[in-house]
Amino acid sequence: MQKILFAALALSIGQTIQAQSPATPAANGPAVLTEGKIIYERKVNVHRRMTDESMKSMIPEFSTSKSELNFSAAESIYKNIKEEEDIRDHADEDNNRVIMKFGGGDDQVYKNYTLEKMTEQRELGPKKYLIEDTLPRQNWKLSEETKTIKGYTCKKAMTHNREGKEVIAWYCEDIQTSTGPEGYGGLPGLILELNSNDAEIVITVLEITTKGFDKKMVKAPTDGKKISRKEFQQMMTEQFGANPNGGPTIRIIRN
Repeated sequence: MQKILFAALALSIGQTIQAQSPATPAANGPAVLTEGKIIYERKVNVHRRMTDESMKSMIPEFSTSKSELNFSAAESIYKNIKEEEDIRDHADEDNNRVIMKFGGGDDQVYKNYTLEKMTEQRELGPKKYLIEDTLPRQNWKLSEETKTIKGYTCKKAMTHNREGKEVIAWYCEDIQTSTGPEGYGGLPGLILELNSNDAEIVITVLEITTKGFDKKMVKAPTDGKKISRKEFQQMMTEQFGANPNGGPTIRIIRN
């Protein structure tokens, strides 16, 4: 009887220890996520496509901005983070100099992977427009190469943008959604880093969190006039010139 009681006690203790141990290897590192919020930094080399050396001397080589991605397993909403007014906007008000501003402050991209649909909210001047479309299909080439980003193991994938320029993405299978920044996605995990055209545009993650996440925020934008992508691109071309790769819109303001 004592042996039976001892064996039962040992089994009970063993089960308790096992229950308190990590259930999966992910418990020892970053958690496996199916929803949450990502903060990205977008850095654009503005000089790369400029040929006017005098214009280059008037503006910084790089433009940086922040964006936020709220995601669930099948949906996501990607939007710019509005920053405080830059004091440089007023630095040359008394001089006849060119001031550069970068547009698209209220742009948003909503994706639904169940319906394979996306809705973009685009800002052009004082007006907003809604573009409804099917999800773009990027022809990704997957690699077994890995690197660690914010504690998460990421794998490399490559594709090309509309201009035929190479795009490299680093995606994380432990963050279980197929979305990513801007119009990119369709990989077996969330894109945490994106490098377009040899660092002309680089998007990197600053923060991964579930704090403050509200699933109700993950919905299609409704503010704006519905318009086709072709019509919107035509307006963009008429006002700012061709910008097929979705780079920053440059507004030139003369005092």
